[in-house]
Amino acid sequence: MTDTYLPNSIDAPLVDPEFIANKHKDAFVAATDILRAAQDWPTEVAGPADLETLTAGVRAIMGAAKTLDAARDGEKRRFDSAAKEVQGLFKPRLEKLDAAKAAALATITRYNRQIEEQQRRLAAEAAERERAEAKRRADAAAALETQGHADVAETVMETAVDAERMAEKLDRQATGSAADLVRTHTAGGTVTSATSMTFEVESHITLRGSLGTLGDYIDQPSIDKAIRAYMKAAKLAGREPSLAGVRFFAESKARVR
Repeated sequence: MTDTYLPNSIDAPLVDPEFIANKHKDAFVAATDILRAAQDWPTEVAGPADLETLTAGVRAIMGAAKTLDAARDGEKRRFDSAAKEVQGLFKPRLEKLDAAKAAALATITRYNRQIEEQQRRLAAEAAERERAEAKRRADAAAALETQGHADVAETVMETAVDAERMAEKLDRQATGSAADLVRTHTAGGTVTSATSMTFEVESHITLRGSLGTLGDYIDQPSIDKAIRAYMKAAKLAGREPSLAGVRFFAESKARVR
């Protein structure tokens, strides 16, 4: 018989089929005998004898299945217990790691949002300055044109157009994605921000009312899951999500790579 657990072997088998088969030999043999007999059972009921054979066969199958299922449940219970022990070893530590990660990312997210707001403000202010400069140069070009300096006026107008293009670029930056505004390289990794659509249920009564008769019979986790699926579908379809009682909004969060 092969050991089911070898402490010094990484690849030790979790299940020993030979051991389990021998342990429940009677149940396996009984099931096999019934299945062999079933090959000769009638496929049509021609009389009382055929009905008696099939009835007895069904009852025999029910008994054999009950015995096998009890054996299976007993064997499985050992692994369920072992799985709980494994979970007990790993899960608390993983949960603490997840919590520490979430706390660190929340701190970085707050910092990133400050940087993002600052970058948007600076870009908007720079765009305003460039647009003012573009107007000043355009006015200067117009004045030169009236003074008969067409060549110089054309050159100045070109710089006015360049300033306007820069203003448009800065406008896009001011309203662009967080990922384009926040990117910091550190010795520990690269810090960025990612913007994604999320939601907040502002009125559970309104939301459930929009679900009709079934609204009162669906739990909140299931509703939240459905809303997330709806948001994903709306994104793929290129449309804005909209649900009664729900507020959808973009949210930026920190990422570390």
